[in-house]
Amino acid sequence: MTPAGRPRPAAGGAGRPRRGPATGAAQQIPLPDGSVDCLFSVEAAQHFRDLPGFARESARVLCAGGRLALTTFFALTPAAARALPGLLPPYADGLDVPHVVDEVAATLSAAGLRQVRVRPIGEGVWEDYDRYMAQQPELRDEWPRRYLTAYETGLLDYYVLTATAG
Repeated sequence: MTPAGRPRPAAGGAGRPRRGPATGAAQQIPLPDGSVDCLFSVEAAQHFRDLPGFARESARVLCAGGRLALTTFFALTPAAARALPGLLPPYADGLDVPHVVDEVAATLSAAGLRQVRVRPIGEGVWEDYDRYMAQQPELRDEWPRRYLTAYETGLLDYYVLTATAG
């Protein structure tokens, strides 16, 4: 207990202090080597221009046995990646990068992460997302509704990727 009678924050693994969220560039994570047990990337990787840099930094900051969890949408194939800019403006204007999911997994492995697992979860994402967009008057007939089309035609899916640091 602290002098004020409040419980002390729990320590991280291996006696490391618990860290809160950190912000910084994905290809230059502002944390020391081997300093975190868990690293989360939620709906960000589709914007990464330097995905190998992110993978290397993830492997660097994770302690041995530390876990990465990454969630977002990726193209299913190289042909799908080439088609996405014609359907979805965020790909056409360069906001999103059409990474191919198998290439993302290979990039994580190449950076030294182990047990890379890819789990598609679009079945539980895209229809509900589209239903929500349909209820928004300003978006009902706009491009955000095309994500369901991209999913249904096999261009992209939503994924959870996990990996373990060596």
